[in-house]
Amino acid sequence: MNARNIVLEPRLYHASFLNSFLSEIRKIAYLRSFWIQTAVLVVLYSAIMFAIGVSQKEYGGGSMLDAQVVTTGVSFLVIFSFALGASAVTNEYSSNTMRTTALADPSRLRSYSAKHLAVFVMVGAINLVLTLLAALVYGISAGGSWDLGNGNFRALAVFWVILTTAATMATSIGYILRSTAGTITLAMALVYVSNAVALVNIDWIRDTLYHYLPLQIIQDATATELGSSLMGEGLSWTTATIAWLCYALVFWVLGLVRYQRSDI
Repeated sequence: MNARNIVLEPRLYHASFLNSFLSEIRKIAYLRSFWIQTAVLVVLYSAIMFAIGVSQKEYGGGSMLDAQVVTTGVSFLVIFSFALGASAVTNEYSSNTMRTTALADPSRLRSYSAKHLAVFVMVGAINLVLTLLAALVYGISAGGSWDLGNGNFRALAVFWVILTTAATMATSIGYILRSTAGTITLAMALVYVSNAVALVNIDWIRDTLYHYLPLQIIQDATATELGSSLMGEGLSWTTATIAWLCYALVFWVLGLVRYQRSDI
């Protein structure tokens, strides 16, 4: 096969999910802002875990460690996941390269799904490093040992799931709003401002709906057995995790509808 035939070989360059996925991975990997945010995230949270561990050791916090210390920052870390997930798609709209992406793959469903999988893989890898490093730094600085029972391992695993799916949720919102600022603002309002409904003096809202708000969900989902006993009444971790995934699925569908039915 000569050079001309290799260049034009359709099997190498035809539109496929794998090719779209690899293309999306490369685009995210070349985003400088993505890596800057990642560096800030990992360094900052590792420093926080170090400070907490040193304080616990100094005041005799005990030799057994609880993952609640690591996962309690989920409501703060989710902001970084929103930013990472949003930038993966809104940067394309702001730089006007989304049109090229759409033309490269005639199937918008395939292109949309490939983008989300790429975000899930890239941000998931970062969150895995973050989770392991935070647990390691906390353990070393506190001078204790880990007990993977009592819901500790499960809490760390769900912690990773929540943060990673938060990024894909922001990607979906990015397809809807096509603006970095708008996407992050809406995502943060969904998590934080929605809690204001607790001010409504209606029993059903305070006793039922309140527990299904995003902020309460991520806290209940990532709680260990010790954390659950301290927080009191709330959703089980399984119910909370499923509820969070349902939020992500709703935005995934809305983003797909917006992407398929509108011009680039």
